[in-house]
Amino acid sequence: MCANRQAPGAPPKVLLVEDEPAVARMLRISLRAAGFDVADAVTGGDALQILEREPADAVILDLGLPDGRGREVLDRLRQADDSGFHAWVVISGLDREEATGRYGPLGGHFLAKPFDPWDLVRMLQTLLSERNGGRK
Repeated sequence: MCANRQAPGAPPKVLLVEDEPAVARMLRISLRAAGFDVADAVTGGDALQILEREPADAVILDLGLPDGRGREVLDRLRQADDSGFHAWVVISGLDREEATGRYGPLGGHFLAKPFDPWDLVRMLQTLLSERNGGRK
């Protein structure tokens, strides 16, 4: 995965991995309104390819992807998280207990659908601020 290469003053880059068009559209609008630069992927395979060639500051990952590769993407994010690469948030139609049972520990960055998109925006802002040592 590429390392975070956000230029000073540039908007944070977020990869949105979501296969439901209405949910993706709602999140894209909210994220852009909050000042994020948003790239999209519909499948886990697409997400992995994008992450290999483009830097991202954060990833929003829907676990239930049509190609069944949500777990593979999550595993990559966990590996990258160990090196402080970027922030990630898991979203799912499953509740936390069921998602954790299927995918393992998800940490504090999990939102069950439906959720308020502004809760996601605030979560990302907090995560990115923490990654940048308290700077936004």
